Amino acid sequence: MASPLPLLLTLLSFSSGGSTVSTPIHNACRATRFPAICEKTLTESPSLPANPSPSDLILATFNATSSGTGTALSLSRSILSSSSDPNHTTAARNCIDLLTLSSLRLSAIPSSAPLPSPAARAWTSAALLYHYSCWSALKYVNTTSQISSAMAFLTDLQSLTSNALSMLFSLHRFGPDLSLWSPPQTERDGYWDGTSSSSASASASDADFGPGSILGYGSEPDVTVCKGGSCRFESVQAAVDSAPGNQTGQFVIYIKEGVYEETVRVPFEKRNVVFVGDGMGKTVITGSLNAGMVGVSTYNTATVGVVGDGFMARNLTIANTAGPDAHQAVAFRSDSDLSILDSVELSGHQDTLYASSLRQYYKSCVISGTVDFIFGNSASLFDRCLILILPRQLNPEHGETNTVTAHGRNDPAQTTGFVFQSCTVNGSADYLRLYDQNPKVHRSYLGRPWKEYSRTVFLDCHLERVIRPEGWSPWDGDFALGTLFYGEFRSTGPGANASARVPWSSQVPPEHVDVYSTSNFIQGDQWIHSKP
Repeated sequence: MASPLPLLLTLLSFSSGGSTVSTPIHNACRATRFPAICEKTLTESPSLPANPSPSDLILATFNATSSGTGTALSLSRSILSSSSDPNHTTAARNCIDLLTLSSLRLSAIPSSAPLPSPAARAWTSAALLYHYSCWSALKYVNTTSQISSAMAFLTDLQSLTSNALSMLFSLHRFGPDLSLWSPPQTERDGYWDGTSSSSASASASDADFGPGSILGYGSEPDVTVCKGGSCRFESVQAAVDSAPGNQTGQFVIYIKEGVYEETVRVPFEKRNVVFVGDGMGKTVITGSLNAGMVGVSTYNTATVGVVGDGFMARNLTIANTAGPDAHQAVAFRSDSDLSILDSVELSGHQDTLYASSLRQYYKSCVISGTVDFIFGNSASLFDRCLILILPRQLNPEHGETNTVTAHGRNDPAQTTGFVFQSCTVNGSADYLRLYDQNPKVHRSYLGRPWKEYSRTVFLDCHLERVIRPEGWSPWDGDFALGTLFYGEFRSTGPGANASARVPWSSQVPPEHVDVYSTSNFIQGDQWIHSKP
């Protein structure tokens, strides 16, 4: 009989709450933010082999978080069925939508996104966001023990998903040698993901990438929307509803010049839907929902809300006209992976663009607003866009504070952030008139940290005089100032003042600029077509 010593050395055990933890589990869990939960999950996993590989450990964690997501869905449905409070039911419905998305993303990873591919990391980042967003929705209506119990369960579920994401991070960074694995790091820790030797000038502007013919240039639309009854559809939503589900080819909707007052939803099964208009300011989709309405959350205020992957839009305006005093009022919300907006105007005030999750590309867009008007937890790249700050209040003569961005990364392993390449940040004509009268009381900043690991960078951008010398604003005291990453590279213009920036922001070293290229940051070389 062979000596058991080699097996004992391989499965050297550690104590964890009365159970034993093998060396592979211990090493993998050491790389997570919640190692105790990790070890308990894996030691109790019924599907884990005796000598698990890194992929086995990650997939077992995925199985646990997928199962937990199903339980969270049941809890949300129970809240929905047992309460008549409109705020409770809105939060529960949002949870059901978000947790369903999480389940769909997690279930697709083993077959569609090999570990630790960018897609696997992006989808897990989104799943973690959806778990957090459900918890957050319930937090604002937490008036019953039922909701409190659901929130406690969601807290543990977030830990599970975070652990899966951390292990993906280590597999990506270190490979399969579990002894090298360590907790996720960010730029603030000196770790630059995806660094290559490309020159800074080339990486700061991916001029070879653009939507080109991918947006139906010169092709016949599948359906046309117009006013007056001369087209098949008079509403954009009706045209979206007519699109086949889960198709691989594009479904092009031509929206003729006109103002379409409606809310539009592109659901998960409607993939590769394309909106093509007659131009910014000519084709206008507009709504006025805002978070001040009873039973309406920020998530629900979007004039256009997109979930189906591969969504694209070109040459139109999407607006929320709730006004400057209406608080949160979203024009466009996207949870669409691999989505493109080209020459689209997004018009609103607070929370104009909700770049919620996954990988998004904005080219030559005009985005206007007041407070946190580009926000979310996506990996979004803004290429040669015009960012316009508007007056915040109806009577702002006595002063106002505006912030362009509020990125919401809440875990260091999430592959998310906002990247602005060759963009211009300025004030609208109305804002500039007020600013020039009394610049000291009209204060505008590039961003503030909505969540703990907020990440936003500006590369080769032109910043006009409206941007304060400090550049960036705190959210609440010193919250996130030690964990966020706010960076600039070669900012120009009167609002570019590197020597006066807050000490907790950074100048991106030239050798690391390529981390934020279209190819590295959102894998755009794989899905954004070259210009024809």
